[in-house]
Amino acid sequence: KDKVSECLGKAEHQFNKPFECQSVDINIRGRAAGQIKYSYSNQTLFQNQSDFQSLPVLRFNPYLLAKYKEVFIDQVVPHECAHLVAYALFGMKIKPHGAEWKDLMVNLYQQAPEVTHRFEIAKKARRLFDYTCECIEINHQLTIIRHNKINKQNAI
Repeated sequence: KDKVSECLGKAEHQFNKPFECQSVDINIRGRAAGQIKYSYSNQTLFQNQSDFQSLPVLRFNPYLLAKYKEVFIDQVVPHECAHLVAYALFGMKIKPHGAEWKDLMVNLYQQAPEVTHRFEIAKKARRLFDYTCECIEINHQLTIIRHNKINKQNAI
């Protein structure tokens, strides 16, 4: 959270404009290192759409944060903050990793505008379920999603 405050403060100083986020959450799973999220489900909390859109949620991956610590903080946090600043300055219709974002990464945060991270992610062991096809007696391995659908009788 300190690095987020530092990055947004740097942008505020540069552009003489406040840049805020609703919260900083450490709760992304999977391959993504970070994400800026605009939620449209609670719009009634805000007086108008522009107030609402100025308060995104910054989300980060706890596994990658724990594994890569300082490198993660130094690379991923400015990356996501650059998205927040770019959307606030240029609107939501810009390309996520377009010229505006790249310019902020290079000139504001002195970072290479890398679109994806190079962190190694442990492959998740997939639990498979064995099923034997009655008509031709072939064994199939199905994922948990298909297994659950069969158990709920939503799939064949």
